[in-house]
Amino acid sequence: MKRLSAVLLVLAVAATVFSGPALAQVFREPAKGSAERAAILDTLRPAVEAEMRGPVEFVVTIIRASPNWAFVQVEPQRPGGGVIDPEQTGFAGETDMMDGLTVYGLMSFQSGRWNLIDHMVGPTDVGYAVWQQRYGVPPAMLGLE
Repeated sequence: MKRLSAVLLVLAVAATVFSGPALAQVFREPAKGSAERAAILDTLRPAVEAEMRGPVEFVVTIIRASPNWAFVQVEPQRPGGGVIDPEQTGFAGETDMMDGLTVYGLMSFQSGRWNLIDHMVGPTDVGYAVWQQRYGVPPAMLGLE
């Protein structure tokens, strides 16, 4: 009986440690120049280049990664730091309903590589909040906790 109580106590402690906010907080910021950071940003780049109608580089505001997820907030610019004219992008005529060209992206790590799950450009609210329910990404990854 004492052994069963001890096992139950260990399981209860483990459940507390490995659930909820404790588990949700496990992410890292890949270092500048690291292969992981480059792979995450390169996963987002083709979609953003198509929308911006040309090559882009990113100024990273937020980058969070876990073993299965990556979330970024980036500001696109032309290589070398050139400003992107929103009216010369795929958003021409719509920019009055946008909050700049800030890009939010969600990637998952599957089959040995990062894959773009979703992204949005210039939302005027926290549009990516639905990604928690839609894709099962932990809310802490999105900065929602």
